[in-house]
Amino acid sequence: PGVQSITFAPLADRPVNDAPFAVSATAASGLAVTFSSSTPSVCTVSGATVTLLAVGNCTVAANQAGDVFWAAAAPVARTFAVTQLSQSITFAALADRTLGDAPFGMTATASSGLAVTFSSTTTPVCTVSGATVTLVATGTCTVAADQPGDATYLSAAQVTRSFAVASANPPR
Repeated sequence: PGVQSITFAPLADRPVNDAPFAVSATAASGLAVTFSSSTPSVCTVSGATVTLLAVGNCTVAANQAGDVFWAAAAPVARTFAVTQLSQSITFAALADRTLGDAPFGMTATASSGLAVTFSSTTTPVCTVSGATVTLVATGTCTVAADQPGDATYLSAAQVTRSFAVASANPPR
């Protein structure tokens, strides 16, 4: 039998939410090339279509088993990264307050839909418990909104909001 090889171009990294995509390779013999995934927890292959399942490294193998005229080709594997998605936080400005005002709630959303957590970066002026701010003293209160990400999403850039806490009895 004749000797054959497979030509299979490198595959670019892709985000985990990418749509299924086709791969192609050719055998020197002209016989059809088959594909398989060596990493089925990260990606699967059906025919020549790759479907991404999780973040990690996806390895797709191209094979040509040969026939009566051609020997089997050496398999060629291509590995690419299936990457996490980026996300951002939307956190509206917070209105100035007066010391003595009741604790108040805040809301923020992450584009991923994952939960946002809050913290005070100025605990002498205000504290945060869950999504509730309690005023402690006059000054500038700064609240940070964070979303650390998960297996699918990268952590979001922290967003901070500052507001003034005025005295309940302004000086005369």
